[in-house]
Amino acid sequence: MASRLVSDLATPVRNACIELCAQARAQGLDVLVYCTLRSLDEQAALYASGRTAPGRILTNAKPGQSLHNPDGQGKAWAFDAVPMIGGKPQWANSELLNRMGAIGESCGLVWAGRWRGNLRERVHFQISGV
Repeated sequence: MASRLVSDLATPVRNACIELCAQARAQGLDVLVYCTLRSLDEQAALYASGRTAPGRILTNAKPGQSLHNPDGQGKAWAFDAVPMIGGKPQWANSELLNRMGAIGESCGLVWAGRWRGNLRERVHFQISGV
């Protein structure tokens, strides 16, 4: 199972993630970080979904291509997060997802909610230029 630990993020991403959560909290928005580091085997299983395994396509990144996969120091450069209300994830609440995305961008993160086409993912954040 992929890690949820913020400590599994590379320092620049970890700092921005902590800032996103703090700013969101200050604005009354609870955010759950639910995926940080993902092993190459986990990435392979996600990539297989909808291709060689049953299900829908979940990612375009093969093992080693995702910033969730470990770098040379075993850290991830991306994380996934979702806004919460009353302890329940708000996967389809566009207003909250957009607020969370804007907060992440203000912390120096690239928010995949701005990406176009099938790469768009409103819960994904990463550091630019990696």
